[in-house]
Amino acid sequence: MCECDDCECCGCFGEYRRFACGFCIGLAIVAAVAVIVVLVLGYGHAAQPRFAVEDATLTRFALATTSPSTAISYNLTLTLAVRNPNWAMGAAFRNLDAAYLFDGQRFDRVAVAADDYVLPARKTAVFRIASGADAANVVLGSAGVRAYRKQSAKGVFDVEAAVSGQVKYQLHSSWCRLEARCPLKLQLAGHDAAAVAFQKTSCEVLRSSQRGC
Repeated sequence: MCECDDCECCGCFGEYRRFACGFCIGLAIVAAVAVIVVLVLGYGHAAQPRFAVEDATLTRFALATTSPSTAISYNLTLTLAVRNPNWAMGAAFRNLDAAYLFDGQRFDRVAVAADDYVLPARKTAVFRIASGADAANVVLGSAGVRAYRKQSAKGVFDVEAAVSGQVKYQLHSSWCRLEARCPLKLQLAGHDAAAVAFQKTSCEVLRSSQRGC
Protein backbone atom coordinates (compact mmCIF):
# COMPACT_ATOMS: atom_id res chain seq x y z
CA MET A 1 0.00 0.00 0.00
CA CYS A 2 1.30 3.42 -1.01
CA GLU A 3 1.69 5.86 1.86
CA CYS A 4 3.55 8.79 0.27
CA ASP A 5 1.94 11.93 -1.14
CA ASP A 6 3.82 11.89 -4.45
CA CYS A 7 2.47 9.15 -6.69
CA GLU A 8 5.80 8.91 -8.54
CA CYS A 9 7.26 7.27 -5.41
CA CYS A 10 4.65 4.49 -5.53
CA GLY A 11 5.42 1.56 -7.82
CA CYS A 12 1.91 1.00 -9.21
CA PHE A 13 1.04 4.64 -9.93
CA GLY A 14 4.55 5.51 -11.01
CA GLU A 15 4.57 2.83 -13.74
CA TYR A 16 1.13 3.93 -14.99
CA ARG A 17 2.18 7.57 -15.06
CA ARG A 18 5.36 6.79 -17.00
CA PHE A 19 3.34 4.68 -19.49
CA ALA A 20 0.74 7.42 -19.94
CA CYS A 21 3.41 10.08 -20.50
CA GLY A 22 5.23 7.88 -23.04
CA PHE A 23 1.98 7.20 -24.87
CA CYS A 24 1.15 10.93 -25.03
CA ILE A 25 4.62 11.77 -26.34
CA GLY A 26 4.35 9.06 -29.00
CA LEU A 27 0.92 10.31 -30.02
CA ALA A 28 2.22 13.87 -30.29
CA ILE A 29 5.09 12.73 -32.52
CA VAL A 30 2.71 10.84 -34.83
CA ALA A 31 0.41 13.88 -35.04
CA ALA A 32 3.34 16.18 -35.86
CA VAL A 33 4.56 13.85 -38.60
CA ALA A 34 1.02 13.69 -40.04
CA VAL A 35 0.78 17.50 -40.10
CA ILE A 36 4.15 17.75 -41.87
CA VAL A 37 3.08 15.18 -44.48
CA VAL A 38 -0.20 17.03 -45.10
CA LEU A 39 1.60 20.36 -45.50
CA VAL A 40 4.14 18.85 -47.89
CA LEU A 41 1.41 17.24 -49.99
CA GLY A 42 -0.71 20.37 -49.98
CA TYR A 43 1.94 23.06 -50.43
CA GLY A 44 5.20 21.36 -51.35
CA HIS A 45 4.13 19.14 -54.25
CA ALA A 46 1.21 20.14 -56.45
CA ALA A 47 -0.56 17.48 -58.50
CA GLN A 48 -1.02 18.28 -62.17
CA PRO A 49 -4.42 19.64 -63.21
CA ARG A 50 -6.84 17.11 -64.71
CA PHE A 51 -8.64 17.49 -68.04
CA ALA A 52 -11.72 15.88 -69.53
CA VAL A 53 -13.80 16.51 -72.66
CA GLU A 54 -17.40 16.47 -71.47
CA ASP A 55 -19.00 17.07 -74.87
CA ALA A 56 -18.01 17.66 -78.49
CA THR A 57 -20.01 18.41 -81.63
CA LEU A 58 -18.62 18.23 -85.16
CA THR A 59 -20.86 19.84 -87.79
CA ARG A 60 -18.38 20.11 -90.64
CA PHE A 61 -15.20 18.23 -91.57
CA ALA A 62 -14.33 18.47 -95.25
CA LEU A 63 -11.09 17.99 -97.08
CA ALA A 64 -9.72 19.61 -100.22
CA THR A 65 -6.28 18.63 -101.50
CA THR A 66 -4.13 21.52 -102.62
CA SER A 67 -0.64 20.09 -103.07
CA PRO A 68 1.67 20.04 -101.21
CA SER A 69 -0.66 20.74 -98.26
CA THR A 70 -4.25 19.75 -97.53
CA ALA A 71 -6.99 22.19 -96.56
CA ILE A 72 -9.55 21.10 -93.97
CA SER A 73 -12.75 23.04 -93.43
CA TYR A 74 -14.37 22.30 -90.10
CA ASN A 75 -16.70 23.42 -87.32
CA LEU A 76 -16.15 21.93 -83.87
CA THR A 77 -17.60 22.80 -80.48
CA LEU A 78 -15.72 21.38 -77.50
CA THR A 79 -16.64 21.41 -73.81
CA LEU A 80 -13.44 21.03 -71.80
CA ALA A 81 -13.42 20.53 -68.02
CA VAL A 82 -10.27 21.55 -66.11
CA ARG A 83 -9.92 20.40 -62.49
CA ASN A 84 -7.45 21.57 -59.84
CA PRO A 85 -6.99 18.50 -57.56
CA ASN A 86 -4.85 20.35 -55.04
CA TRP A 87 -6.75 20.95 -51.78
CA ALA A 88 -4.63 23.86 -50.55
CA MET A 89 -3.56 26.07 -53.47
CA GLY A 90 -5.12 27.76 -56.47
CA ALA A 91 -3.57 27.22 -59.90
CA ALA A 92 -2.77 30.02 -62.37
CA PHE A 93 -2.58 29.29 -66.10
CA ARG A 94 -1.01 30.99 -69.06
CA ASN A 95 -0.80 30.09 -72.77
CA LEU A 96 -3.46 27.44 -72.18
CA ASP A 97 -4.75 26.25 -75.53
CA ALA A 98 -5.83 23.16 -77.44
CA ALA A 99 -4.42 21.97 -80.75
CA TYR A 100 -6.66 19.85 -82.97
CA LEU A 101 -5.01 16.99 -84.81
CA PHE A 102 -6.11 14.50 -87.45
CA ASP A 103 -3.90 11.54 -88.33
CA GLY A 104 -1.24 13.06 -86.05
CA GLN A 105 -1.14 16.36 -87.94
CA ARG A 106 -2.28 19.63 -86.41
CA PHE A 107 -4.92 21.50 -88.38
CA ASP A 108 -5.81 24.23 -85.88
CA ARG A 109 -5.07 25.67 -82.44
CA VAL A 110 -7.61 27.42 -80.20
CA ALA A 111 -7.31 29.33 -76.92
CA VAL A 112 -8.87 27.71 -73.83
CA ALA A 113 -8.44 30.36 -71.11
CA ALA A 114 -7.03 33.86 -70.82
CA ASP A 115 -3.56 34.29 -69.35
CA ASP A 116 -3.37 34.49 -65.55
CA TYR A 117 -6.69 32.67 -65.17
CA VAL A 118 -6.77 31.27 -61.61
CA LEU A 119 -8.60 28.06 -60.74
CA PRO A 120 -9.24 27.77 -56.98
CA ALA A 121 -8.23 24.69 -55.02
CA ARG A 122 -10.47 21.61 -55.48
CA LYS A 123 -12.53 23.38 -58.15
CA THR A 124 -13.44 22.49 -61.74
CA ALA A 125 -13.86 25.02 -64.53
CA VAL A 126 -15.77 24.19 -67.72
CA PHE A 127 -14.81 25.94 -70.98
CA ARG A 128 -16.99 25.81 -74.08
CA ILE A 129 -14.85 26.35 -77.16
CA ALA A 130 -16.47 26.93 -80.56
CA SER A 131 -14.11 27.13 -83.53
CA GLY A 132 -13.96 26.56 -87.25
CA ALA A 133 -12.08 27.36 -90.43
CA ASP A 134 -12.85 27.43 -94.14
CA ALA A 135 -9.34 26.34 -95.06
CA ALA A 136 -7.04 25.21 -92.26
CA ASN A 137 -3.89 23.99 -94.02
CA VAL A 138 -2.20 20.82 -92.81
CA VAL A 139 0.22 18.39 -94.43
CA LEU A 140 -1.67 15.09 -94.27
CA GLY A 141 0.13 13.16 -96.94
CA SER A 142 -1.33 10.23 -98.87
CA ALA A 143 -1.79 8.10 -95.73
CA GLY A 144 -3.72 10.88 -94.00
CA VAL A 145 -5.93 11.40 -97.04
CA ARG A 146 -6.73 7.67 -97.14
CA ALA A 147 -7.56 7.74 -93.42
CA TYR A 148 -9.86 10.69 -94.00
CA ARG A 149 -11.72 9.01 -96.85
CA LYS A 150 -12.13 5.79 -94.86
CA GLN A 151 -13.50 7.60 -91.81
CA SER A 152 -15.62 9.95 -93.92
CA ALA A 153 -17.50 6.97 -95.34
CA LYS A 154 -18.58 6.07 -91.80
CA GLY A 155 -19.16 9.64 -90.71
CA VAL A 156 -16.99 9.17 -87.61
CA PHE A 157 -13.59 10.89 -87.30
CA ASP A 158 -10.69 10.24 -84.92
CA VAL A 159 -9.61 13.70 -83.82
CA GLU A 160 -7.22 14.52 -81.00
CA ALA A 161 -7.25 17.62 -78.81
CA ALA A 162 -3.78 18.28 -77.42
CA VAL A 163 -3.98 20.66 -74.45
CA SER A 164 -0.83 22.58 -73.57
CA GLY A 165 0.30 25.59 -71.59
CA GLN A 166 1.89 26.50 -68.28
CA VAL A 167 0.66 26.28 -64.71
CA LYS A 168 1.89 27.81 -61.45
CA TYR A 169 0.47 27.05 -58.03
CA GLN A 170 0.13 29.75 -55.41
CA LEU A 171 3.16 29.92 -53.07
CA HIS A 172 5.28 28.36 -55.85
CA SER A 173 7.68 30.56 -57.80
CA SER A 174 8.12 28.57 -61.01
CA TRP A 175 5.86 27.96 -64.00
CA CYS A 176 5.56 24.34 -65.05
CA ARG A 177 4.95 23.04 -68.53
CA LEU A 178 1.57 21.38 -69.00
CA GLU A 179 0.50 18.87 -71.65
CA ALA A 180 -2.47 16.52 -72.01
CA ARG A 181 -3.82 14.36 -74.82
CA CYS A 182 -7.55 13.92 -75.44
CA PRO A 183 -8.41 11.31 -78.12
CA LEU A 184 -11.89 11.97 -79.53
CA LYS A 185 -14.20 9.92 -81.73
CA LEU A 186 -16.53 12.46 -83.32
CA GLN A 187 -19.59 11.67 -85.37
CA LEU A 188 -20.33 14.19 -88.07
CA ALA A 189 -23.68 15.84 -87.39
CA GLY A 190 -26.28 15.11 -90.05
CA HIS A 191 -24.53 11.97 -91.32
CA ASP A 192 -26.78 9.12 -92.47
CA ALA A 193 -25.54 6.82 -89.71
CA ALA A 194 -27.56 6.68 -86.51
CA ALA A 195 -26.53 9.40 -84.07
CA VAL A 196 -24.32 8.26 -81.23
CA ALA A 197 -24.18 10.25 -78.00
CA PHE A 198 -20.73 11.60 -77.17
CA GLN A 199 -19.02 9.75 -74.35
CA LYS A 200 -17.14 11.84 -71.80
CA THR A 201 -13.41 11.40 -72.40
CA SER A 202 -10.68 11.73 -69.78
CA CYS A 203 -7.43 13.20 -71.06
CA GLU A 204 -4.02 11.69 -70.42
CA VAL A 205 -1.79 14.16 -68.60
CA LEU A 206 1.84 13.82 -69.61
CA ARG A 207 4.26 14.18 -66.73
CA SER A 208 6.54 17.16 -66.86
CA SER A 209 10.30 16.53 -66.94
CA GLN A 210 11.02 19.94 -65.44
CA ARG A 211 12.72 19.94 -62.07
CA GLY A 212 10.34 20.84 -59.27
CA CYS A 213 7.21 20.29 -61.39
